[in-house]
Amino acid sequence: MFQGIAKVWEKIPWQVILLFFGMIFLWRNHLMPMVGDDYAYAFIWDPEHGGNLLDGIGPRQKIESLGDIISSQWTHYFTWGGRTLSMLIIQFFAWQHGVGFDMADTAVYLLLMMLIYWLALGRIESPTKAKGCFLWAILGINFGIFDYITTMIWMTGACVYLWTGLCECAFLLPYALAYRNEDFGRQWSKWSIPAMALLGLLAGWSEEGGSLVTLSLLGLSLVAYYRREGYLKHWMVAGAVGAIIGCLLLMLAPGSIMREEFMLQYEPEYVLSADKLFTFEMFYRNFTEGFLPIFLLESFLFLPLIIYFIKGKKTRDVKYYIMAFTGAGMEVLFLMMFAPEFKLHTGFHSTLFLTIASTAALRECIPFLKEKYQSSLWWRRSFLVLGMASLVYVVFSLVGALYVETSVAQQLQGRMEYVEQHRNDDEIVVAALYIPYDLDKWMGLRAVSTYHLIYGMDLEYKPQDNRSNMFAQYYGLKCIHIDKEFDWERVGEE
Repeated sequence: MFQGIAKVWEKIPWQVILLFFGMIFLWRNHLMPMVGDDYAYAFIWDPEHGGNLLDGIGPRQKIESLGDIISSQWTHYFTWGGRTLSMLIIQFFAWQHGVGFDMADTAVYLLLMMLIYWLALGRIESPTKAKGCFLWAILGINFGIFDYITTMIWMTGACVYLWTGLCECAFLLPYALAYRNEDFGRQWSKWSIPAMALLGLLAGWSEEGGSLVTLSLLGLSLVAYYRREGYLKHWMVAGAVGAIIGCLLLMLAPGSIMREEFMLQYEPEYVLSADKLFTFEMFYRNFTEGFLPIFLLESFLFLPLIIYFIKGKKTRDVKYYIMAFTGAGMEVLFLMMFAPEFKLHTGFHSTLFLTIASTAALRECIPFLKEKYQSSLWWRRSFLVLGMASLVYVVFSLVGALYVETSVAQQLQGRMEYVEQHRNDDEIVVAALYIPYDLDKWMGLRAVSTYHLIYGMDLEYKPQDNRSNMFAQYYGLKCIHIDKEFDWERVGEE
């Protein structure tokens, strides 16, 4: 039986594994239309009247050209936030009504899976000889990220997290290859200097937590390489300069400071008041509502790390390499402990870097695991039970997610048909979205949940609240809202 399973596994090409998860990802993207903030970013940012994300804002001008996007982001940078590169992408796809985003987002996802694998191995090679490690990397991202929908599928969130994760990994890869392979990059042409500077700029000008941790990994890489070689290559320095400039542009954006001051003044219920910043209450809240749930979900990624450091054959370079990415994953969570609000989706980069470390450790543990598998019946049975349990969990999770998201997509389609029939009415009242059979109690944030409906996907009960207001303006409606208020208590319990 064990040999039969092994033979079947050997016959499965790694491309089939990637294609399977890619098709599921594309399907889930197709089921997710423009929602929430996607509509707000379809309009030129208006700094004179509170931007586009506040309640009760007046008429806005739709984006109609690339020039409008650039103008919008210029004012956005100085009045709201520094994630300019992500916002440019979001506003482009919002301008195009989301057309092409499903394919683009899936391409970014597939490329990121390959980059994670190459970073884990420290070299670029086909996953043919290590399909198990390749599958582990994919599962680490798909099942280790706490708020999968917000960071991977929803257009605004994906551009901020998934797409920036790709930039950061693409930037770090040459440094990782140079660290693990002494001859890498020695004879690169002069074109590598501006190319790495641009990659560095994109990685640094990404997302706050990911940018800072990427700089940490970059610093460790440069120090390690310099100690070994006694000099740094020009492309390394150019990339570092680009990353530092990008990070400064992100962190020192005037709009970020203005937004923080506004949030402290506005004091929404999910943000602590100014007098509670950096108090025990803030750290306790961040730990229990952010750090702990994220850490517990991604804790399975530590299993290969534990095996590696206890039983694996260790070399100095590989050991420090794995420790660096493990530390980067934890650094993201520690940095967020000092934020006024620890949102669950900000753990994305933690899982990203931990997946790289975990996959690298698993690759080093393969000789030990093969030896145990071949010499012990107990180990073979353990592998079989663990593998079957994991397969059942993966299948049921994916089927459940597709069922929930198909149901929500059908509700949204029915809503749009109703809106078209009543678009000239003075007031349009539509049924609130719901999760069938309360499946979100079992699925959590792995699929669309009540949490997502309340905090971003659905319209709001008051027509002047932002999401209902922006939806109405986008489709040229007089007034629209859902038929009941949100169940805040239920979300609090979840």
